[in-house]
Amino acid sequence: MTDRRVRGWWVVGCVLLGALLCGRGLAIAQQATTQQVTTQQGVQDSHGMDAGAAALRRGDAKTAEEDFRQQLTVTPGSADAMLGVGLAELREGKMGDAERDLAKASEMNPAMLSAHMFRGIALFQMNSVEAAIAEMEEEIRLQPKNVEALTWLGIMQLQAGKPKLAAVPLDEAGQLRPGDQNILYYEVRAHTLAAQESFRELFRMDPDSAYVHRAQAEIDSESQQPDKAIVEYEAAIKKSPSNAELYEALGNEEQKVSRVAEARSAYEAELALTPGSAIALFNLGKIQVETGDAAEGVALLRRALEAHASAAPTCFYLGLGLAKMGKNEEAVGWLERVLTSEPSEFIRERDEYELVRVYQRLNRKEDSDGALEELKKLKAKAAAAGAGGP
Repeated sequence: MTDRRVRGWWVVGCVLLGALLCGRGLAIAQQATTQQVTTQQGVQDSHGMDAGAAALRRGDAKTAEEDFRQQLTVTPGSADAMLGVGLAELREGKMGDAERDLAKASEMNPAMLSAHMFRGIALFQMNSVEAAIAEMEEEIRLQPKNVEALTWLGIMQLQAGKPKLAAVPLDEAGQLRPGDQNILYYEVRAHTLAAQESFRELFRMDPDSAYVHRAQAEIDSESQQPDKAIVEYEAAIKKSPSNAELYEALGNEEQKVSRVAEARSAYEAELALTPGSAIALFNLGKIQVETGDAAEGVALLRRALEAHASAAPTCFYLGLGLAKMGKNEEAVGWLERVLTSEPSEFIRERDEYELVRVYQRLNRKEDSDGALEELKKLKAKAAAAGAGGP
């Protein structure tokens, strides 16, 4: 771990710690106002708890510590008051003292929630990462759905250089709190580092294997570099010529750079290896409809549907091919079927456009006008989304 990375985690820790302490301070305040602290001698005054929680809320950690310690003189066995002392010390930056007193709080009440989490944070800030991880895991045992604890555990595992382990709690935190940008960032970070770690191991085992070339091709594809991806897929195919998935992926990249003949060859190779492949039949049919023999494309697409290809795009290209063949009555049936098959926005827009044209050929003016209105709405929606609209 470099000094720069340690400083980075320290900043992250301080930001998250402040938010957590504020939330915990509110929780203590609510608890103190709804019930008094009880000892063996009976019901006791909880003024110190109220005052300490209020001080934490307003950011006065020194006063909060004094108030919680005062409560301990009234109720020496209060785990809540000891927890309050530890939280205040964390806020003051007294990590060693906080770690000690939070451990005491856990000893006083082993089932106490949050004590292990905050002790783990203190240990983390003291760079005792493995001990911090153990504390956070114990907190999660007590509170399996605690988003903050799950997030902290992921961050700690990242600092420990264990991105694959980090991804597990971060993914769970993301599911429990969708849309949280902080969690999403660390999810991305963990999965990126985990992928890099796996790729390095794959490369170490055999730098010229089909797996390495395929992995690099997928990276290039995701980076919008189809030409580089094509080179890597071709290298992978040389190493593993019977892998149908490689030919499919190669065909997809060839289509991106409009190398239609090469894409067709790739899909034909895929089909030869997996006869009846719905994906290969669809891709070959689509290419024929768009650039070649529409009748052959329609035949291939019918076979693709029989093989359970995705309905919306297959029906669309079937309709398009039939329209190119002049079979407008049959074409319109397939194009209308697209709209009830959960099409993507891209396919739906193209489908409405073709429906406008086919309806016009069939002299169905009302239907043509309706399709045109839908097309305008789709284009307006796409334009608004592109401009950052709702």
